[in-house]
Amino acid sequence: MNRRLARVLLGAGLAPILLGGCGGANSRYEWVVRHPLGCRLDEQRLVRDTLYFGRAIPAGREVGDADWQVFEREVLAPALPSGYTVIDGRGHWRGSDGVLRAEASRIVIAVHADDAATQQRLRAVIADYRQRFAQESVLQERGAVCVTF
Repeated sequence: MNRRLARVLLGAGLAPILLGGCGGANSRYEWVVRHPLGCRLDEQRLVRDTLYFGRAIPAGREVGDADWQVFEREVLAPALPSGYTVIDGRGHWRGSDGVLRAEASRIVIAVHADDAATQQRLRAVIADYRQRFAQESVLQERGAVCVTF
């Protein structure tokens, strides 16, 4: 039986029945056991939050680099002590008035444990940014990820 077939059988839950005594210490087969959410045993399941911060401010202004640096130092960095990545972007969004707008943005990606404290800190980051820069919204995208360090 080749490795590919063994993986298919394992994935279908049939390997223990069909292979019986195979898989001992001298086995040629590599058993792959996957986490229910798709993570391998050598991976850790974490959460990736991606936050989209628009830079346009009402009255035609924009969140400048100096303003962002203050926000990052005072709010973002303390909320995400394990780290994050900031990417400059440009996107489109439809406001509550139905008008499609284009604007520069900052995208923040953070991979972290799935815990209530981190989610509370992220909600506070979003609320602060919205209040500080008169934003209608900050998009938060969240998903489970498998990571290795």
